[in-house]
Amino acid sequence: MNKHISILGLGWLGLPLALDLQKKGYSISGSTSDLDNLKSLSKYSFQVSRIKIESDKIIGDWDALISGASTLIINFPPKRIENIETIHPLQIEQIIKHTPKSIKIVFVSSTSVYQNTNGLIDETIDCYPEKASGTALIKAEYLLKQHFGSNLTILRLAGLIGSKRHPGRFLANKKQLKNPNVPVNLIHQKDAVGLIEAILKQNCFGEVINGCADVHPKRRAYYENAAFHLNLPTPVFEATTEERYKIIDNSKSKSLLNYTYQFSNPEWIFTKTYLPEISIIGAGPGNKNLLTLKAFEAIENAEIILHDNLISDEILNINTKAERIYVGRKFGDIEDQETRQNKINILMKAHCEQGERVVRLKSGDPYIYGRAAEEARFLTKQNLPFTVVPGISAALAAASSANIPITERRQSNAVLICTAHTADYSTAQLKGIAEMLNAGNTLALYMGLKSLDQIIPKLLEVCKNPDIPISAISNVSRQNEVLLSSTLGRIENDVKIQELQMPVVFLIGAEPIT
Repeated sequence: MNKHISILGLGWLGLPLALDLQKKGYSISGSTSDLDNLKSLSKYSFQVSRIKIESDKIIGDWDALISGASTLIINFPPKRIENIETIHPLQIEQIIKHTPKSIKIVFVSSTSVYQNTNGLIDETIDCYPEKASGTALIKAEYLLKQHFGSNLTILRLAGLIGSKRHPGRFLANKKQLKNPNVPVNLIHQKDAVGLIEAILKQNCFGEVINGCADVHPKRRAYYENAAFHLNLPTPVFEATTEERYKIIDNSKSKSLLNYTYQFSNPEWIFTKTYLPEISIIGAGPGNKNLLTLKAFEAIENAEIILHDNLISDEILNINTKAERIYVGRKFGDIEDQETRQNKINILMKAHCEQGERVVRLKSGDPYIYGRAAEEARFLTKQNLPFTVVPGISAALAAASSANIPITERRQSNAVLICTAHTADYSTAQLKGIAEMLNAGNTLALYMGLKSLDQIIPKLLEVCKNPDIPISAISNVSRQNEVLLSSTLGRIENDVKIQELQMPVVFLIGAEPIT
């Protein structure tokens, strides 16, 4: 079975569809009409090309897009422009002209092709669209049926909601709105993707299928509730004596495709049970090749990235489409930690509740001086879904990069991880560290470069051994990594001779293998 799928339109629906199909074993080629989007989409492992459909021609290599494909998914909605009911069918004719009849087609249409009947509407009704976009689509459907026949399935989707399309923003703060009591027809992005995948899996062609949630809430109640959940001004509706509406029947999609809607009630988008999981990710020391696969995938699919100061550009550039929000702290920043952390917590909560995929990106490992505990406790208290993805901590990466065995049989059986606050430790704590070092064990010291003049004298005082080896590793794993090997007695002078860029991690008690 040929499992190569071509997708015309890697946008809000097409891109998550492509990524999901790829995970399920399909090979993918896709397109975008925008040059800026082409650049951001180029990072994906499937072929992406620029295709622009005009009324009299196709710009781009159409043959390359559909080459080898068993199925073409046309995800190409009509634009809201003048004369679209004439222009869009001409664009569809260009697709027909350049595409063989043998290829199977999934055409993503809309329930706007149906007229208001004040009742239930299924796929058998004759369509009399009431808007220009609906007219454009019904003409496009007719042209495609004439050419592709039983190789075509038309999927008519209701109003789209989901990530980046939270209904709370649709009508917020709008006034004098009509039809407050009509039922709404909506479908979540996940179900739109799910229906297309079901069509492909079951080889279901020659059909017209409606895609819509089971439940049809009343318009005013739904959008007021949606705005409320985003803390936005609620829309204001007028009393209406006569209201026109339609209720989209989805029973064929469930019976024919054996499909169960994930968001059968569109109000579930407001509930915390169905919110996307926040990913608190350890970005490691900076080299993207040291990320876990789970971390890479979460960053790649994120819509919001809250990142700290030390996150490298090469890791941030894994995803160039997400909104990046800097929430880091540099040496010398005067903002207190509590205020900064409260801002981060508020941002995570707000974006998650809008249905956006949030990544909280931290250097190293989240639970090793990454303050993940504060964020995890906040999210737990708020009953928001989250996961913590481990990262390679700087000390471990430095040990491997510089060949420093921080544990070794008959040499060192323990590693103690500390921060620059070692300088403030009690005498008993310092003596304990001295006993570890004198016994041949290893100390990993984070964030110590600026406090070295306070830390080293105290360590020398308690250890009474200036020859204990110490290595300073700057910018671990990055192209500008620097290793400085010294001893407790010489390190303060050596770092003055060879200046090191932050971040720097110190490994004390073990020497590099040379």
